[in-house]
Amino acid sequence: MEKIKIIYQVLEKLNIHSDDTRITEELVSSLIDTKRAMLLKQMYAKSSWNMPTEIKQELCLSLTLTDKVDGYSCAGKILTTQVLPASIKIKGKEGPLLVRVEDGSVISLNRVAVERIPYLFENRYLQNVTYCAEDLSGKLLIISNNNKYKFLKNIKVTDVFSNPDEASKLSCNYDSSINDVWEKPYACEIGMIDNIVNLVVKDLLRTVQIPSDNKNDALDDRR
Repeated sequence: MEKIKIIYQVLEKLNIHSDDTRITEELVSSLIDTKRAMLLKQMYAKSSWNMPTEIKQELCLSLTLTDKVDGYSCAGKILTTQVLPASIKIKGKEGPLLVRVEDGSVISLNRVAVERIPYLFENRYLQNVTYCAEDLSGKLLIISNNNKYKFLKNIKVTDVFSNPDEASKLSCNYDSSINDVWEKPYACEIGMIDNIVNLVVKDLLRTVQIPSDNKNDALDDRR
């Protein structure tokens, strides 16, 4: 379902028309993302690697080779991407990141903290492991001791992101001149939508006083 339809479901439950209220569609959109993330953390607390494909998004990213990131360097090669939206962390941990490289093959990247970069290849038994990290600006880093990776120019990353709208802007077929992210299918299981809508409505009713305005006259009578 497109996100704009979920937004309208919330507004309809609140008996609010888009031209009649101080509650903006942007506010509702943000709350939808927050409740989606909360529910996903609850639902997949014990099986985060088994998340269904409909909540995942594939992004097309360009790569730049560098020697040092945030003051850290290592024996391997470091590739950086543009800034990514945050991934959803389950119990504070994230599973391996799946990346499709230019020849179509998929590699699994072990996530590490950026401060571990200088020590990644000290263990000779782990020389062939490929890692990823996030720098302080939110860029994805790919760290490898394999020379073949330094020639990569583009990758496709599949993950579950906390802000699906921002992730959509990095999708392979996104065109800002013709695409509205709210008109694209929302990265959510269809069975979650009613729960998300009800949680958003509950939050708005609790935090924002909404007197009744039964007249849709494009005027906000709830003042």
